[in-house]
Amino acid sequence: MRTAYTAQLEGLNDDLCALAQAAETAMRDASIALLDGDLQAAESVIARGEALGELGARCEDKAVTVLALQAPVAADLRRVFSAVRISSDLSRMVGLAVHIAEAARRRFPEPIVPDHLTPQFREMSELCLDMSGRIVDALRTSDLGRIDRLSSQNDRVDSLKTTVVDTVSADDRGHDVMNAVDIALLGRYFERYADQIIDVASRIVFFVSGRKQLA
Repeated sequence: MRTAYTAQLEGLNDDLCALAQAAETAMRDASIALLDGDLQAAESVIARGEALGELGARCEDKAVTVLALQAPVAADLRRVFSAVRISSDLSRMVGLAVHIAEAARRRFPEPIVPDHLTPQFREMSELCLDMSGRIVDALRTSDLGRIDRLSSQNDRVDSLKTTVVDTVSADDRGHDVMNAVDIALLGRYFERYADQIIDVASRIVFFVSGRKQLA
């Protein structure tokens, strides 16, 4: 029979998995809104943002309750401390997806991303979604093999963001300044989303193995 303590730990991990899955879905829908001009997808992400922020706060509260009432030790203590930080990272990921959706809605029905930069943004989106899926799997299974490619994927997102910023900075195609700023900010949102995934992955490595960073 499961003890109440075990049930609390499992419930906390279930909530983290749900939040991680929600962050992935928010990024998928935000990317659809941005790249396909889907206003309904944008509205959906924005509407869910507040509720997902509340889920992140509940994860933190549950972790604090376990710390206060159960006094976990060793691996369990690492897991609970990591859960507090992971929930914060995942909430930031949701917030970044909301920023992307808001930008898409603000410019609708006009596209923000010009045709010549669509491939870069589409690749950034695909990378972020693959990375998100990997941390969801790692949270569910504690399988560190699911996150062993994340650093190289993150480097690729960084490179794509740099290409986007360099392109709009040197662009002579007649884009106005505000549109150029929007494009650069969008690249930054994808980059930061990937960075937060790396933070989550590092915390997963810590609670599973005791190491403090990705290999």
